[in-house]
Amino acid sequence: MDNPKYEHDNGAQQNSIINNGNLQLNYGTGNNDVILTVDDAELSKITSNQNKTFIQHTKGTCLKNLTNFTKRKLFILQWISIYSSEDFLGDLLAGITIGLTVIPQSMALASIVGIPAQYGLYSSFVGTFIYLLFGTSKVVPMGPTAIVALLINNTIGTRGPAYATLLCFLTGVIQTLMSFAGLGIIVNFISVPVCSGFTSASAILVITSQVKDLIGVKGGGGNLLKMCRTVLEHISNISIGDTIMGFACIGTVMLLKAFGTTRIGPKEEELQTARQKNVNKLIWAIGAFRNSFVVIVCSIICYCCVHKTNHDITSDWAPPIPFKVIGKIPYGLPHFQWPEFSNTNESFLDIILFMGSGIIVIPLISLLENISLCRTFAEGKPIDTDQELLAIGMANIGNSFFQGFAGSGAIARGALNYSSGVRTPLGGLYTGLTVMAALVFLTPYFYYIPKTSLAAVIIAASFMMVDVKMVKYVYNSKKKDLVLMLITFFSCLFLPLEYGVLIGIVANVGFIMCSAAKPKISIQVQKNCDGIKYLLLTPDRYLIFPSMEYVRQTITKHGLALGIPVVIDGSSIFEADFTTANVFSMMSLDFSKKGQYLYLYNLKPSVASVFKGIKNCNIYLCANKDELNELLRNHFGPSQIQEQYQNETIWTSKM
Repeated sequence: MDNPKYEHDNGAQQNSIINNGNLQLNYGTGNNDVILTVDDAELSKITSNQNKTFIQHTKGTCLKNLTNFTKRKLFILQWISIYSSEDFLGDLLAGITIGLTVIPQSMALASIVGIPAQYGLYSSFVGTFIYLLFGTSKVVPMGPTAIVALLINNTIGTRGPAYATLLCFLTGVIQTLMSFAGLGIIVNFISVPVCSGFTSASAILVITSQVKDLIGVKGGGGNLLKMCRTVLEHISNISIGDTIMGFACIGTVMLLKAFGTTRIGPKEEELQTARQKNVNKLIWAIGAFRNSFVVIVCSIICYCCVHKTNHDITSDWAPPIPFKVIGKIPYGLPHFQWPEFSNTNESFLDIILFMGSGIIVIPLISLLENISLCRTFAEGKPIDTDQELLAIGMANIGNSFFQGFAGSGAIARGALNYSSGVRTPLGGLYTGLTVMAALVFLTPYFYYIPKTSLAAVIIAASFMMVDVKMVKYVYNSKKKDLVLMLITFFSCLFLPLEYGVLIGIVANVGFIMCSAAKPKISIQVQKNCDGIKYLLLTPDRYLIFPSMEYVRQTITKHGLALGIPVVIDGSSIFEADFTTANVFSMMSLDFSKKGQYLYLYNLKPSVASVFKGIKNCNIYLCANKDELNELLRNHFGPSQIQEQYQNETIWTSKM
């Protein structure tokens, strides 16, 4: 029954009444003069319309959310609608340039993995097609990289292409799952010194791994010492022809690289004549295609040598020439097939256990290498690490169905892609098509490519990855970071690469924890407006569990020694945890036994809530200095002030 005396906040209660079997709804209006009469039939229509509207709204919202999600994940939808003819020309030139570069490089990287050269080509085209659908960076040339290839070799050893393909699939699956779990943030916890130390060590390992092919001897091993030992064991079998050609190739590549950076005429392109611009473009092209140029010239030399001997290239015998060549490459594109999850000797679980930590390390290092490339050429734009994880994860999954091994965005090829004028990720389409054309039309000619020329290409590219300048920069900036860089560098050199990376990351976290364990604390004895002395301590950062033992000792030592109230200024405390609150609670009990009090003021609300959660605590929380003075005044009367504080000296110290 309605209460006629009940008043709503907006005025008298508006009652519903029944009039001749109809429900009258009196909606509250300013003058109470609008009454809506609704019969049962109309009421059912209103209810039905409301349900339809709700269902339509729900469907529309779901469809909109699905569309936004698809557009966000399928990144090509965000830029393909504004693709222009200028974009097409830029992407076409850059794509073909990268394609001609990746053909010799990918075959050389297959040798690092320890599998036949054609698998490097198989790894260089499917991933580019998939990355252009999901990737956010125009400069990423998805494909094999030296660092990832070295990690794959350390993980699978001599188990062959089937294991490399399965590892590629697992790498892609883990990266895709990490993307949807939002774990791309992991790369933010790996500092620049750790990355630099790892990259430089990896470059030296890559160079060392290619020495065997450079001089035509057998070799192997998972770290620097093993590689050097195996090469020295076979040094008596050195091939003079391979050695001469290999070092000549390295020198030529380096000279062409330097030549490619020279320019004629004014530095400003606007001031150059048409002839000067054309000559500069030719010089740039010579530098950009230096790897292909060297490999083609060496292949022609080997071709002439082989045909002089009338050697049957269809046989399984190596040609009797002073150079070791790649040999027969299967014709055509690889067939679609699932990775081999088990074999007659090992189950899937056995293979997983054999691969060990490499299954986790390779996806992370692949991501780290890709993000480093994206950030280098981001031009101030933010990088979506989770989306990049999805892009390279899907690309690696796609590669695994065509017998490829895991890859990422190579920094050297990315720099060439950028300088080639790439406009969008669609440049990867033309790179992939170039590699496919090579597999279809050029495989008979790959027979004559000398292994030493491919080794020279990789060695010349790896020289640029040894970041010597970074040592000077880090030393001048913060010497502690140089120690971290050297720890990572030597760990990666002399231990299996995946262990070296983990040691560098653990050392990085350890340095952070050590820094957090000893915050600086400003200590002062002050007097308030009533003449009450107190010990003021001001920590300079967050207070969390690693630092609490040091903070407790500091506060207890000075607080109990002086026998005056202890005040903590929390203006610089941005974070605290339960351990912090618990330690302060115990300190407050110790101080209360001595007739002292513990005060905290200027705390952030989030930090104050941590301390409020502690029960049976004698800590006094003050919002500001006025509240602090009031509490001090209540706890210490004039007589107590006169009795307790005879000394007027105010002193300060820094911890």
